[in-house]
Amino acid sequence: MTAKAKIMLSMALAAVLVAGGLGIAAWQGVFAGGRGDIAAGDICSNVPHRERAAEIFRSVLPGNSSYSFAPLMKQGDDIFASGCDVYGGKLSDRKYLLNFYAHRTALGWTEARDGEVVHREYGVGLEPFKAGDKAWAGSRLAFIGMTCRKKTTKKPEMNRMVVTVIAQTPLEASDTKATSVLKELAVDFARQVHKDAECEVPARLPEG
Repeated sequence: MTAKAKIMLSMALAAVLVAGGLGIAAWQGVFAGGRGDIAAGDICSNVPHRERAAEIFRSVLPGNSSYSFAPLMKQGDDIFASGCDVYGGKLSDRKYLLNFYAHRTALGWTEARDGEVVHREYGVGLEPFKAGDKAWAGSRLAFIGMTCRKKTTKKPEMNRMVVTVIAQTPLEASDTKATSVLKELAVDFARQVHKDAECEVPARLPEG
């Protein structure tokens, strides 16, 4: 092979390698901005163990170039609501990924659960687990019902608290792992809700 031919062959191989590298980089999202990071400080302050929550989010939330969090807190004599919405992507085309929400209810636990999941795909495959008074979880939702006030309270809606964590978009995990993750997030959140709402009845939540 002549020196000129060797040079031409080397240039061709280099071009192939560069093109392959660019293709891999594009596939990994380098040119699309990559997967956005989630820091503990980004997460709503009413979500506990934010460092651990951030680690969970980074591992199972659908990949997006950025993430945003919208907190909710309403508290007074006759009302309590606490929540955090998790979004992926830019404001113009962001996707609703995950929702934490807790509120008071006068409903029975099964009725309250069904009210959260009626006609929703995330209500499929729920199985009971031990937390609070009643709890169910699946790969898209974890629900915990816990007594907050003594039953002698004049306003029945002050007695009971519903806590849910819902994957509005399916998590990037197996159904088993997704269910486990939602349980963990819901139990942690329920513990914080029990404290924030100044509940009088023991939470009966797993240690953590």
